Amino acid sequence: MRNRLKNAVTIASIGLGMIAGTGLTASAATVNPHIISQGKVTKFGKVTGDVKGSLYNLPTDNTGKLRFIQTHKLKNFPHTAWIISKSALVKKNNGKDYRYYYVTSTSAKSKKNYSGWVWHKYLKTPSKVNLNAPYISQQAVKAWMGCESASLLEGLHYKGVMKSTGLVKFMKKLPRSKNNNPNNGFAGSPYRVTPGVFQSIFPKPLAKWGNKYTTVKNISGSKLSTLRSQLRMHNPVVVYVTLHFAKAQYGHYFWGRGINNSHVMLLDGYKKNAYHVADPNHGKYWVGAKKFSRSYNYKHYAVAVQ
Repeated sequence: MRNRLKNAVTIASIGLGMIAGTGLTASAATVNPHIISQGKVTKFGKVTGDVKGSLYNLPTDNTGKLRFIQTHKLKNFPHTAWIISKSALVKKNNGKDYRYYYVTSTSAKSKKNYSGWVWHKYLKTPSKVNLNAPYISQQAVKAWMGCESASLLEGLHYKGVMKSTGLVKFMKKLPRSKNNNPNNGFAGSPYRVTPGVFQSIFPKPLAKWGNKYTTVKNISGSKLSTLRSQLRMHNPVVVYVTLHFAKAQYGHYFWGRGINNSHVMLLDGYKKNAYHVADPNHGKYWVGAKKFSRSYNYKHYAVAVQ
């Protein structure tokens, strides 16, 4: 029999200062640098660091010389989160090389984005993120085994999706596994304990379900650094851990080995030596990094609500 209680995770958001009425102000640079190398990078998030900097377009003129065209000033984005997608090494006329990132702003509250090239030292990795995702109690509706559904719905509500839909209504659409294999859908019932059944829905079918409402991605196998990067990009993450972050208790099933004391919650923040969660069974709280990482690292199961 699977021992399943629920713990909740919440994360406070990086505030995004959006600019009002900013137009594109073109200003040609006084130097004529050239790009040494350029390429795509694995997307990751940072926030505005030095607000004295600017965003630029980097076109070349008809002679092939690179120009810097200022588009926005970073002072208008004091706490903005940026998604970095490309990197370029630029050699300027002083003979020195400078690393630039192509960035796009991201916000949980606005669909309007701003993009451009920025010197990498004008950005920084935040030491603390708290998205402050909403809390949904599985106990309130007696969904004792419904932590996956509640955690996903918390993430959807944070993204402004399905906000008028409660947990009971949401779980009516919960994909079920016909053979009680959680790799195919939810096994058993979210409202009662089913002896001999591992009552859960694993990341792949959970992400497929979530994708019906917004972009939800199965990022299982990710390191904690990747989860933190998702949070910096305002993407809360449904994580599979253990009840009370205790040592895993394994059981064997026809489909494979499962953690009998597993639990699922929403990761929505981090700071030095701690992570913040919205736990459907226990509320919103900070948990020590060592305790959280041990529990998460058993399976590395994670689903990002993007």
